[in-house]
Amino acid sequence: MLVVCEGAVTEVEYFEGVRDHFRSLPVEIRNCKVIGLGRDPAAIVGYAIRERDKKDREARSQRDANIAYDEVWCVVDVDQHKTLDQAVVEARRGHVNLVVSMPCFELWILYHFEDCAAPCDQERVRQRLKKHMKGYDKHLGRDFPFTNHEIAGERARRADPEHCEPNRKGGNPSTNAWLIVEAIRRSGRNR
Repeated sequence: MLVVCEGAVTEVEYFEGVRDHFRSLPVEIRNCKVIGLGRDPAAIVGYAIRERDKKDREARSQRDANIAYDEVWCVVDVDQHKTLDQAVVEARRGHVNLVVSMPCFELWILYHFEDCAAPCDQERVRQRLKKHMKGYDKHLGRDFPFTNHEIAGERARRADPEHCEPNRKGGNPSTNAWLIVEAIRRSGRNR
């Protein structure tokens, strides 16, 4: 499994922590920085597709299907990105799973601690997170409650019941990051 994250800190730390929590060793977490373009969703999806295709070619040339990724996931925020709609289309076309958080990925982190059902912006989410994570600066810390992923998923599904599959945008607030957590959990169980 390959997970490509828009963010370089919080998302990567979170999914590495989930991978370790479930002992899902065949899960690779990467952040994708597109120099000169920022971190736009279409670039994230394009990078993930290229990485998947590269591994597929390597698997074929070495005649070892275990080299290829079973699943490919991308993680992006809504932010003010102009390429989000394009990324959704490219993810569908390229058979990549795109997870979208509105207004930001930190909403998913907040759901590990409390509900958030009213529309909000990034700053409001971060203020609320700081109540639970003193001095929050995008790093999660060693005592982050990864075990709360189930209640976080319930909160996310209550906030936007329609946001239950990849490759779509939800309302404000919404995240379907729980889909990746479930995929990583399944991956750990299958080992």
